[in-house]
This record gives sequence, structure tokens and C-alpha cells, in this order.
Amino acid sequence: MKILLATPKADQSAYLMALKKYCPYADVQLWQDIAKTDWQAEYALVWKPEAALFDHQKNLKAIFNLGAGTDALEKLPNLPRDVPLYKLRDAGMGQWMLEYVLYGMIHFSRRFDLYRQHQMVSSWQPERTRNLQEKRIGILGLGPLGQYVGKQLYLMGYQVAGWSRSLKADLPFPQATGAAALNSFLSQSHILVNLLPAKEDTYHLLNADRLMRLPRDSIVISSGRGSVIDEHALLLQLQTRHVRGALLDVFEHEPLAKEHPFWSQPNVIVTPHIAAPTQSDDAIKQVLADILDIELGDNTLF
Repeated sequence: MKILLATPKADQSAYLMALKKYCPYADVQLWQDIAKTDWQAEYALVWKPEAALFDHQKNLKAIFNLGAGTDALEKLPNLPRDVPLYKLRDAGMGQWMLEYVLYGMIHFSRRFDLYRQHQMVSSWQPERTRNLQEKRIGILGLGPLGQYVGKQLYLMGYQVAGWSRSLKADLPFPQATGAAALNSFLSQSHILVNLLPAKEDTYHLLNADRLMRLPRDSIVISSGRGSVIDEHALLLQLQTRHVRGALLDVFEHEPLAKEHPFWSQPNVIVTPHIAAPTQSDDAIKQVLADILDIELGDNTLF
């Protein structure tokens, strides 16, 4: 089996170690080592690869994106459309995403942002808060990560609801589907978690009108794709405190420009797209399981 690894913006050593551990018989090559040769792979494991890779590799049976989102990869004009494209379904990222969401929920709802400000001026000043379990958490996007986060929050006793384009099976919490149900869903979401992918129909889905439909004093946590949110509209809601606070991990343009107002907005926490990093061992085990299915003739996964 010939596997090509092309992750120029990630730590390739961890993926190499995992491949050697779980598939020692495979012929694994790095893109930078074979780019000027005739070596051809059967499977490509990629994360933000050079576009030239797909002009060079002509015998691929499948492409595996080592992340949850394939939007950047699908924009490449030379991505072979006849080759199955897989993305990670969880691969250990769910727990990381859950912890990120919990942090945002607790930080703003328990007023820890204000306590930090009070500490800076040595002010002993308790703040009034509400029990988090009295607030409804809206999960916007019910892919594998959204389902995992929603289920775990539900099991912890929180009020959870989800929204997606289509109904998902076997979820214990209420779901809303389709554009017609979105406004009502938003109006009941005291804490809104954006886990939507970047698609044509999700671009600025959270525009000024829809952000206004959130309850006053709401919290926004965005760790799906940044293009889902109209950043200027969100900034206005943060400045007026209609939105109490925002924990933002993804942005329309990354890295976030140094002059972007989110950096200095006091009720915003900016993180550099680190909410749920890919776990190399879990990712490689999932990829190898999918490759086994392909080799056995089960092509129902893509």
C-alpha cells in the first residue's frame, strides 16, 4: 500500500509515527520528498497541501483530509472530482471541542471576564449570575462534532437544542431543521455555538438580522467556520451588549489581522483556531479503517 502524507502546515512527525505504529507494512512518503519524482500513491493524507500535488498524483483511490472541514481543499481547481474525498468524523476532536465550548459558557455566564477586570483594580465586587442550567444552549450545526458536544452537554444536565439542514437520528435533544426554523431557534438560544462548515448557503448565515434575534445578554461561541458570521454585525451586537460576550476561534480571514477590532473588544476572547486540534493517533486509526473498507469494496463512507 502506498500512502502519501502532505501536511506542510502541521506536524508531520506525529502522523508518520502513527502510520508506522498502526500500518508498518505501508510505503509512506512525504510530499516534499517525492514531488520531483514519478512516485505515485494510492492514498493521499493531506492538510492544506500544495495544489501541485493533485497535478502530480494520478493514481489516487481516495483523499483523506486530516481535519473536520474540507472547504479549503474543495476550492482547489485541480482537486480530482472523481476521487472520493474523506474528512475526519471525530478522531478525538469531540472532547476537545466540548471543553472549549464549556469554557466559553462558564467564562461569560459566571462573569469571570468582569472578575478579571475587578482584580486589575483590586475591587472586591460580586456579580449577579444565573444558573447555567436555566439557559438554553443552541448548537448550530449537527455534524459529528456538533452531535458529540450536544449529547455530552445534554448528559450533563444542560438544556440543549440543535439546528441543521436535515434531521439527525438518535439525538436526545430537540432539533430544528431548515431555514424556516432558524429564526425561532436563535430567539431561544441564550448560548449559541457555531459549528457549521463553510458552504455557499452558510456564508454570513448569522447576519445582522439573525444576530438581533438572539436573547439579550446572550453568548456566542464560534468554532466551526468563521465565514458563517458577519463579523461587523457581531461586533455591533457586542458593543451594545445585546451579545454579552463571544469566544471566537475561527474567522472569515485567518490569521486575524492585527488591526481587527475583535482584538481590543473587551467582551471578546480570540483564540487562533485551536478549539479542537486533530489527534494524530485517532486520525490515523480512522483513516486506516476507511482504507480497509475501500480495499474490501465498501465505498459507502464518502
